[in-house]
Amino acid sequence: MNKLLISFFLLLFSFIAQAQEPIEKDDANAIESYPNDHSFYQFLTLDSIEYSLSTPYHSFHTHIDNLEDDSYYPKIAAQVFPLSVGTLEERKKMAIELKMIYLANNIYINNIELPLTKDFKDPKTKTKRFQISSKIPSIYLEYQNGRWKYSNYSCKAIHQLFVDTYPSFTRNVIVYTFQLQRSQEKFLGLKVWQWMSFLGFIIISYIYYFFSIWFTKQIVQRLLLRIKQEQLANIIIPKLRQPIAWASIMLIAYYSIAFLLLPNNISYILTLLFKIIFGVNCGILLYQLADIIIIRIGSFSQKSERIDTNLLPILKVIFRIIAISLGILFILNLLGYDITHLITGISFGGVAIAFAAQDALKNFIGSVMIFADKPFEVGDWVNVRGQEGIVEEIGFRTTRIRTFANSILNIPNGSMADSDIDNLGKRQFRRFKTNLSIPYGTPPDQIELFIKSIKKAVEDHPKTRKDFYEVRLNNFSSSSLDILLYIFFITKDWSEELQAREYLMLKILRIAEQIGIDFAFPTQTIHIAQNHDNDIHIADQQQ
Repeated sequence: MNKLLISFFLLLFSFIAQAQEPIEKDDANAIESYPNDHSFYQFLTLDSIEYSLSTPYHSFHTHIDNLEDDSYYPKIAAQVFPLSVGTLEERKKMAIELKMIYLANNIYINNIELPLTKDFKDPKTKTKRFQISSKIPSIYLEYQNGRWKYSNYSCKAIHQLFVDTYPSFTRNVIVYTFQLQRSQEKFLGLKVWQWMSFLGFIIISYIYYFFSIWFTKQIVQRLLLRIKQEQLANIIIPKLRQPIAWASIMLIAYYSIAFLLLPNNISYILTLLFKIIFGVNCGILLYQLADIIIIRIGSFSQKSERIDTNLLPILKVIFRIIAISLGILFILNLLGYDITHLITGISFGGVAIAFAAQDALKNFIGSVMIFADKPFEVGDWVNVRGQEGIVEEIGFRTTRIRTFANSILNIPNGSMADSDIDNLGKRQFRRFKTNLSIPYGTPPDQIELFIKSIKKAVEDHPKTRKDFYEVRLNNFSSSSLDILLYIFFITKDWSEELQAREYLMLKILRIAEQIGIDFAFPTQTIHIAQNHDNDIHIADQQQ
């Protein structure tokens, strides 16, 4: 990071030095910066200086270009103001104050679309009026007797705008720097005080950056660790301190550039550079905040089962995409682009993409709903649309189920979210219901002893539910007496359930063997009788 900071300031110095070449070239061809048709645009001459007020383009250039260091002609700049407004000295002061207002609001020739039409009409008001910038709506040029000049209303508002833009202390600073600008010689294209200001800003920024890093590491993190906020101290603070430090430095530089009174093209490019670096760091900050939100959600999900940890990767991707999109829109907005049309285009494009990929989108939303609602988890035994198996994987598009035939069943998550899911793996208890058939002729006392022994076996079983079960003589069947065995096992999976069931069934067989209980099975007895008509009747009896 030290190398990055030093490289940035070296790049800034080299840019300022190289940026002087275009200034000298513009001075050599100052007239060529205007359209070449002097007669059409009715160029005028005052004190051997040519200027034009035929279009908003020429009037704005006349005002700004004649207050530059290498072409400082305030008398020419004052021609953009109506002659009826004050004296010449007052109009000169007005021109200087208005330029200072433009600098404070980062309004330069480079970032304004100036019309070259003599009869330009504002598309909103349908009048011959040109508003300089939406930042200062009270300042505009209007067509007056064949020339474009600042309106009387704008002239009256300039001084109050200047006072509001530069409060008492800063107003004295800007006036002092303007006087200083006129008194010193240049060194490598800039005044000596400007180079000193740059050097002082770099030193202060360097100290501020490393002090902020040291302060957050040595003071803030230790305080957070002392109050047992380890995650905030070790993860969140390190992610945020660098982009916040860079963004604050660029913000201060952005608002300080007006006080340096740099040439128009250097001021414009530097403010553009500061905006980009500030916007990038804000984008990084949003990106880091997205990760921090996921970290906080992850820590919350560890304490509570309301949020599935499988949902975190999806949320992380979504939050990062949102953060990157907001960062890009923020940078474009800083650079002066109208993002409303872009957002509208993205909205229509998103609708078209969603319509074209509705199945994929449905499956993705289905996966989010599955992770959020958690109708099942990996390892659960589920029944979906008559298909049973163990859930092996929950993906972004499909859920993979291993059937009991050992085949793989892939079901789209959109269908899973819309289906009735019987999650057998979420059962608290696993029911076991069967009939123990004993033959007719078994003594009642022996049956009672058998039932009591089975109940004791259920009570002694480590995996059975003790608060609710039934062992009852339940039915007189055609060939047996039926004892109902209705119990619940407390097991986590099917294999454990089978093991518990086997243990109980073997226990029942041993009890039956000890007591002398036989188990009935279907039997048939045939009786043959012959009457006087030699008819044979067959009667069946089930035992």
